[in-house]
Amino acid sequence: MLLEFFGRGSAFTDEHNSAFFTDGSDLVLIDHSLPAFNRLRRRHELACADAAGQGFKHIYIIVTHTHSDHIGGIPLLIHYAYYVWHTPVTIAAASEEVGGLLRILFDKIEGCEDGSYEIVPADTLKWVNKVIPTRHTPALDGKCFGYLLNIGGKKAVYTGDTRTLEPFLPYIDGDTELYCEAAAFNSGVHLFIDDIIPTLKEIAAGGAKVYLMHLDNEEAILKAIDGTDISFVTVYDGS
Repeated sequence: MLLEFFGRGSAFTDEHNSAFFTDGSDLVLIDHSLPAFNRLRRRHELACADAAGQGFKHIYIIVTHTHSDHIGGIPLLIHYAYYVWHTPVTIAAASEEVGGLLRILFDKIEGCEDGSYEIVPADTLKWVNKVIPTRHTPALDGKCFGYLLNIGGKKAVYTGDTRTLEPFLPYIDGDTELYCEAAAFNSGVHLFIDDIIPTLKEIAAGGAKVYLMHLDNEEAILKAIDGTDISFVTVYDGS
């Protein structure tokens, strides 16, 4: 797997979905939930204590959308990185509108210090090959995104929260890792597992690796994918 996870649960679970990867001394997060913060803090401190004694020198956070289970941990991380780690934080927003909303949260509500973070367009990061607009909840129409990522020269498609796979299909081939949300409850704003199983099987048959994330009922979804080449993302345990 190109991505690791601090959690793989949906909004109403104990551990919200929070992905990451490293590139040298850079840590790249895809969203960051509040439950994920302490796992990140332990990983950073373990990195500082290893033989090389090097922690992360820069933290990047790629935002998919502004629901609290996806961005709730970002302000706390900004504070901690500024006051404790003295590590720069860069937030990557997929649109100017999303960037503006994040600034309101960080500056006006959370009171993040001037200079404690910066916001840049997501497509300016070297790891982002394509910003992929998608649809999730009606209230966030036009403000939800997935990504085509380049991680160590390999392709990953990350759906974020979405109610449709269609925007992502053109970017998936046999060399891709697909990180796809899945739900056992048919809410209409997430990908219902029974509906997407045929498409995911076809994608896996074409050689792509298919990993499920943002899970609302792991037991039910595990039964649905039994006997397929589809698997769950793995979660970093803090060690």
